[in-house]
Amino acid sequence: MKRSLFALLFSLPLVTFAGFASADGRGPGDGKDAVQFPVPAADFQARHDARVTKMRAKMEERIAAKKVDADKAKEMRARFDARVAKVQTAINAAKADGKVTKEEAQEIRKAAHGDHGGRAHQGKPGGRGNRPAPKA
Repeated sequence: MKRSLFALLFSLPLVTFAGFASADGRGPGDGKDAVQFPVPAADFQARHDARVTKMRAKMEERIAAKKVDADKAKEMRARFDARVAKVQTAINAAKADGKVTKEEAQEIRKAAHGDHGGRAHQGKPGGRGNRPAPKA
């Protein structure tokens, strides 16, 4: 009797907590913006355009907040536009059949991140990143 009562009292909060924790029905990777592949090409393009608009606005905010001079701002905008053009080329190739598959989206992501993605933690030879060497 004591064991069953203990088991009931112990399991009831766990079950209740688990029920509330997953009340929205979303698991890992199933956020409100999760994309179900294959995606119609027009929807994928619309998502990309919205994201580019948001990134451009944030870039302009940074330029204004940091009071970047005109030449540097022009260079930043040119780099941004070049990257957007590269990604748009990959999107145009992927949406030729009217749908964008998960594999095609991964290729687009590679085009978007270019050569700089995934190595930030490695740093310089010696493994210390940007931290100065310890004083002897």
